[in-house]
Amino acid sequence: MIDLSLSGILLITDLDGTLVTDMKNIPERNITAIRRFVKKGGRFAFATGRSVMGTFKYAAQVPLNAPCIVYNGAGIFDFQTEKMLWSQYLPRESAGIIKAVRTSFPDVGIEAYSDGYVYSINQNKYSKEHIVIGALSGYDKYGEEAPENLNKILFTCDNERLKEVAVYLEKLEHTGCAYVFSAPIYFEVLPDGVSKGTTAKLLADMLDIRHDKIMGIGDYYNDLELIEISAFGAVPSGAPDDMKRAADLVVGKCEDGAVADFIEYLEAKFEPLAEKL
Repeated sequence: MIDLSLSGILLITDLDGTLVTDMKNIPERNITAIRRFVKKGGRFAFATGRSVMGTFKYAAQVPLNAPCIVYNGAGIFDFQTEKMLWSQYLPRESAGIIKAVRTSFPDVGIEAYSDGYVYSINQNKYSKEHIVIGALSGYDKYGEEAPENLNKILFTCDNERLKEVAVYLEKLEHTGCAYVFSAPIYFEVLPDGVSKGTTAKLLADMLDIRHDKIMGIGDYYNDLELIEISAFGAVPSGAPDDMKRAADLVVGKCEDGAVADFIEYLEAKFEPLAEKL
């Protein structure tokens, strides 16, 4: 008999710090558990702030059977067909944010994300490191001016400097934009109302999966909405304390296979229910 005990469940995981370790690898225990989850009928996807280009490496390592969330919720990309299924853009006026920060904070790295391309607007040591961390062989395009269709803007610098940028931006009048720290050294501008959580619901609708069957796991503040909208939300043990308080479950360390821990929890919870049907 085919085991489909996890059919109808959509598992969405963050990449960096959750599925992917600081050494930029996926623990084999995670891969084994994901294969088992998919074999049992579950739908598996990831949700990341990375660009499409920066995620192909990891998409090839796991058995994806659902489109994935990129740009921290501003895009849904199908790695099987290599097509962007849905995109949300910042207001055209948001290009002014780039100019303002570049003028007032010339030491801050600036990247602009648009339809699969990454534009380097201003470089510093953090943005140069991000090329490596993001699995980029280099930026797709260079230029001092931002493109018209922006999915998101990323600022890179040390945390204290980015806090100054955050305070500065909150004082500017730019409607249609939302701000979030995706890591201590990454501060992002996203379309207002867009998050991994809101887009997870859209992805579930595309797959005809009920929202109460969304399971999410992530480690940082850009994962908060995903954790909140999930029927069961989990965080690795290395997540900030307020993220742990928002979650239903705290699993083990990222490097020890946090996603595998969560899958084992879901198996223990849902397989007995499937046996009763």
